[in-house]
Amino acid sequence: MEMDDYPLDLRWSADGLWLAALPSHGRILVLDEDGNILASLPGHEGGNGAISWHPRRAALATYGQDATVRIYEMPPQDPAAAFPFSKDHSGPPSPSPSLVIPLEKGWAERVTWNADGSLIAASAGRTVFVMNAATGAIEHRLSEHKSTVCDIAWNPRSPRELTSVCDGGARLWRVGETKPFGHFDWGGASLIVTWSPDGRWVVTGDQTPSVHLYDVRRKHPLHIQGYEFKVKTLAWEGNGEWLASGGSASITVWPCTGKKGPEGAKPIQLFGHLKEVLALDFTRGDSVLVSGGRDGLLLLWMPHRSTDPALITRRASEITTLRWSPDSSSLAFATADGDLTLCRISKK
Repeated sequence: MEMDDYPLDLRWSADGLWLAALPSHGRILVLDEDGNILASLPGHEGGNGAISWHPRRAALATYGQDATVRIYEMPPQDPAAAFPFSKDHSGPPSPSPSLVIPLEKGWAERVTWNADGSLIAASAGRTVFVMNAATGAIEHRLSEHKSTVCDIAWNPRSPRELTSVCDGGARLWRVGETKPFGHFDWGGASLIVTWSPDGRWVVTGDQTPSVHLYDVRRKHPLHIQGYEFKVKTLAWEGNGEWLASGGSASITVWPCTGKKGPEGAKPIQLFGHLKEVLALDFTRGDSVLVSGGRDGLLLLWMPHRSTDPALITRRASEITTLRWSPDSSSLAFATADGDLTLCRISKK
């Protein structure tokens, strides 16, 4: 199926019943695991920014350059059984948001729920707004940033801790405090940030071809160089035991256990793509990695068994984003020309 514009992101709901597809402009689609379009949400004026599902229920947050966060509540259980929104017979339902939260104007990059679903954070220019997820009230403004915030991530183990990145490194915040409790600055800018599932590592993919890791427990930063391109994709295996990174035509998988994590360790190198790797995702239970590249290749890996990939498909356009469903039974991926595909993958 075709999306309205360049695909920015794909996200599955926690129960795996819903897939949200975000283009840079135009309609935000909500599909079931068979690829049926169940809802068409209006895009944000000026362009879309980000989407995020509630960690426990089927509530979707959307955000865009109109500086507005919208929350949509999906029906429980079987999404095809009782969709509660009015339906135009010419297309899928066009629902109304259950909550609309206007923010101050600023470049809109990210929106994300915290670990228990009580708070939502959104970046607008140099400020991160933290909102009460039930009422939409703005509870905190985090504004100690040198430039536009590029990405934010919550600590999966602590619902009141989050990290943000901009030109000037990463900052670690506790909700309610006005100053960061951690900061590591290498004099450059980062594009993305992720917090490991076990809460130990904050990792950035950088504008310079590098990755920075911060061991929150030891308050110890690491710097990994040697990439060919800006690092635009990172993926965690398990609870944070391994970290896969793009940044070149090869994939580098770093061990993140033990006292020092990847410091001084030898990573797994995966060679198969012909051009830059743009998207990565691990399954939840069985250490299966999927990768998509600028070469249009979609490859399947079992890096702890073999460094040889299996070819899923090859497309004429680069693969920009991909996601495993929560039970790892379905894979969604999208290409730069707006083509969205859902497929079942046998990993045997």
